[in-house]
Amino acid sequence: MNLLIIEDEVLLNEKYTEYLSQEFNVTSTFTYAEAFESLKENFFDVILFDYNLADGKGLDLAKEINTESEKSALKPVLVLVTAYSKEKLAIESLNLGVFRYLEKPMTREDLVFQMLAAKDEAKRRQGHATLAKQFLLTEKAKSVLKHDYFISEREIEVIEALLIYGKNKNVAEKLFISQGTVRNHLSNIFQKLNIANRQELKELVQKLNS
Repeated sequence: MNLLIIEDEVLLNEKYTEYLSQEFNVTSTFTYAEAFESLKENFFDVILFDYNLADGKGLDLAKEINTESEKSALKPVLVLVTAYSKEKLAIESLNLGVFRYLEKPMTREDLVFQMLAAKDEAKRRQGHATLAKQFLLTEKAKSVLKHDYFISEREIEVIEALLIYGKNKNVAEKLFISQGTVRNHLSNIFQKLNIANRQELKELVQKLNS
């Protein structure tokens, strides 16, 4: 499991790397700019970042990460480290989806304990992303269906319901429409996508979600 550490204090960076290298594949960076370049090239399951960096604020980086993550079903687990214990900062970090808010100084045991929790959360998200890849459409996939294949919002709902619930009867019940309407939607969807059956639909969804 990949961990990105963003800490501009060299001694702390080295300690975090030493403490966590048995649990993660660690990449260490010291600045906002370095971290951003690493994020362009790699996906990290967990990101441990300092609030105050020499060239920027950690939460600004969190905003960038969240923006990029919207394109994917899998989001990294964010862990913020700070020497500033402020309620406003804690609330802001939580609103940005930060999983843990850690205050300096920390013992080795405290850090490892919290990061193991982050690792468990990353595993949970991986499992969810795998299911989402099979049964739900990402925003990117929806955009392609709408603009390239002229699939309507209602037809997208039918596609997702079909992938989750399977049978036309179940889809009809979930969407409060008749089975005949489901069949009509599927006929239109298959025609627009130039596919012949549900298996091909599943394969196309997985391709668009990747």
